[in-house]
This record gives sequence, structure tokens and C-alpha cells, in this order.
Amino acid sequence: MVVTSRSSHESDEPAVATSYEMTAEQAAARVGRLFPELYRRYHWANRVSGADLPVTRRALEVLQHLAASGPLTVGEQAEHMGLRRNSVSELLQRLEAKGLVARIRDERDERKVLVWLTEAGRTVISRVGQVLAPDLLAERMAAMSAEERAVVVRGLELLTAAQPEPTVVEAVPTAQTQQAERNDR
Repeated sequence: MVVTSRSSHESDEPAVATSYEMTAEQAAARVGRLFPELYRRYHWANRVSGADLPVTRRALEVLQHLAASGPLTVGEQAEHMGLRRNSVSELLQRLEAKGLVARIRDERDERKVLVWLTEAGRTVISRVGQVLAPDLLAERMAAMSAEERAVVVRGLELLTAAQPEPTVVEAVPTAQTQQAERNDR
């Protein structure tokens, strides 16, 4: 069986035939290339206007990360988000001024200050809801045939149901982690 798909420029480019007989590596590479574009096109932030939310998209990413991970130090938040510590610190200060996050002492180590969501911060997160915008997805799904919708849904179900094998990655110590280890001693 061959599935024919069209790019975003349907009139500009010919349909691309995709065989179900592609290798796992080819399929993985294709999904890896397509996912960022899928995320960009259907991300909820494309549907949330500045008037609807009291924060910027970057601030919302920080709030969402805190909601998913739990309380973190400024440094941990910066490392997880791939941002500079001072950028995250400034952003957290603005969120704290809006009452969306609060600084709390770590119960296990009172020297450590953690940042956590307030009730108002959790409310902002709940207003956002999903990663992908349901209205954008529904609009695109309406343009597909029932068979195409079933293929898309089944493919995503299969990908999310699969449990990847845990991999062990050797961490290369950075100056920051080496300093943290010295501080812990």
C-alpha cells in the first residue's frame, strides 16, 4: 500500500508517495523531520492571544515546565530549559511579581531556594490546557478523508503506546556540575 501526502504548499509541490515498506530508521528520520513542523503549525500558542494570558510565551514555557517537573532552583530551571541562568532569574522575578510563582525553601536543604507555582500560576497553566490547539487540528482533520484521519490517529497511538528502551548516557562533567559536586561535599 502506498500513501500519498501533500506538503504545506499543495499547489507548488507534487504529492510525495510514501511506501509502508520504509525501514524503521527511514520512518524515524521522517517523523523526526516532520514533528517540529507539526508542533509549530498546531501549537496552542498560535491560538492564544496576548490579551488572553498574563504572560509571554517564554514565561508560559517556564510555568509549564515547573508544572511538569515540580519545584526547581533557578539553575535547574535554566539547565532544563537550555537558557542562561540570569535570563531565567529575570523571568522568574517577573512571574513572581505577577503572583504566578513563589520562592520556597527546600525542606531537605534549607540553603536551597526553589521556585514553585502559586495557585494563580496553576490557573494560567490550566487555561492553556493542551500542547496542540484542538481547533487547528479539527480544521485540518476535517479536510482529510475518514481513512486519512484514521491513519494519523492510529500512527500517533502506536508511537505513544510504544515504550522506548531506557538508554544510559554518560554525563560529561561541566564546570557547573563539578562545582555543584564540590559544594555538596
